[in-house]
Amino acid sequence: MTARFRIARNPDPDSTLPYLVSIPVDGGPLILKTKDSWPRTSTVYCHRSGEWGDDLEVVEDLSVVVCQRRGRAIDLVVDRRQHNRSQFVFTSKKGR
Repeated sequence: MTARFRIARNPDPDSTLPYLVSIPVDGGPLILKTKDSWPRTSTVYCHRSGEWGDDLEVVEDLSVVVCQRRGRAIDLVVDRRQHNRSQFVFTSKKGR
């Protein structure tokens, strides 16, 4: 079975992060709330979320070519013509 990268609308109407993404990493998918569906021009703020629900409105469902963790980063390459590469870098702010 091919790994999938999925983008859905956040069902929480009060959230300032309107999208959820599911990144297929070892040990189960990593679910993040994000500001945009895909970083097209610069960085996109995101943070961890709960579980991926079955009733979400999926915006995109893409086949993953590469999903590799490298230290504090995850490199992601999906099977589409444009905007097919992204890197998720995990940082922490003092006290959080």
